[in-house]
Amino acid sequence: MKTLCLLGVAALLVVACENDKMTDIFNSSQFYYVRVEPQSATLAQGGTQTITFRSTDPTVATVDNNGVVTALAKAGTTQIIGTLQNIPGGTSVPSVSLADTTPVTVLAAGVAPPAVSSITLTSSRSTNGAGSNDTLTVNYIDAGGATIATQRATTNASGLGRPGFFTSDPSIATVGATGIVTGVKPGTATITASTSVGGVVKTATFPITITDPVTATVSITTATSGNGIIFFPPTTVVSATEAIAEGRPNTTTPGAVVTWGVFGTAVFTQTFTTTTTPNSTECFNVVFANPVAAGAAPTAPAGSTVPPGNTGNIGDPPPITATNPRLCSIPTGTNAFGKDAQSRLFTTPGTYTFVSNTPGSSAFATLIVK
Repeated sequence: MKTLCLLGVAALLVVACENDKMTDIFNSSQFYYVRVEPQSATLAQGGTQTITFRSTDPTVATVDNNGVVTALAKAGTTQIIGTLQNIPGGTSVPSVSLADTTPVTVLAAGVAPPAVSSITLTSSRSTNGAGSNDTLTVNYIDAGGATIATQRATTNASGLGRPGFFTSDPSIATVGATGIVTGVKPGTATITASTSVGGVVKTATFPITITDPVTATVSITTATSGNGIIFFPPTTVVSATEAIAEGRPNTTTPGAVVTWGVFGTAVFTQTFTTTTTPNSTECFNVVFANPVAAGAAPTAPAGSTVPPGNTGNIGDPPPITATNPRLCSIPTGTNAFGKDAQSRLFTTPGTYTFVSNTPGSSAFATLIVK
């Protein structure tokens, strides 16, 4: 059957109704989203399932006006689409149709759905760094507690249709159609999987905690006045402990990777010109208060021609070479590689400061490693 969340305009921000599959209405309306239940289904040929309202492949399964899905004599998967037209909350407000889909899998001839007592969601870890992802495993359990089938990402030897996934808070973590969870910002959320096997709905939940990111970028850019430079953001937070938990950036030297470069940001666009100070020929050093903490990143940043393996300060002390150049606004001559970003690996939690010791710059910023 179709489940509706009936909320007034004043309740449009209620967290309980947030999920990856909802369809929002950003005007006066009585309906917030429409969801087809169950979120997925697996049937034997000739089996039925109550649902709403239209099949994208009626040669695999049909659906009548009462929402009853009938599996036909053809193995495959079809999408059942349920739609609902909203009730505008005022005059001259356009009508908006809401929709949701449920995948229905029809098994091969003579194959019956397994006797599933419950489903569970498991993962190798219960935390994620913001911006990183993890893949949940769906386990199908029989009445005796034995695992009779599993699904993970693209691996699905069971033949069962995948469950529908949704998150309690997409501002914290999102989830894809195959159970890949992506961290958005620090916080906690609950991932839910729902499916129907042989006409019986099963659900499972998985709590996820999103921590600080395990990678970050620091931009050297001009100040808003066009004079002098700044490090942006002025304070950067990364999680070395989460990088260790995730085995990043590789299993031998896990830690948080921070990248420095001369480029603009959405907040501070790049404005280096020949008339600004520093000007287009200026180059900048990045000097750490504790150079030993800035270890060698295992790989070079994307697009960089600077080899990996540099440690400590960037472009300091002299001599300046192509393997450890200063970061220049417009590289020229011996600074031909200077615009390339450089990365450093931080493995020990703590608070670290860094400055630019280029004459006249005095830029200062802080790195917090958790």
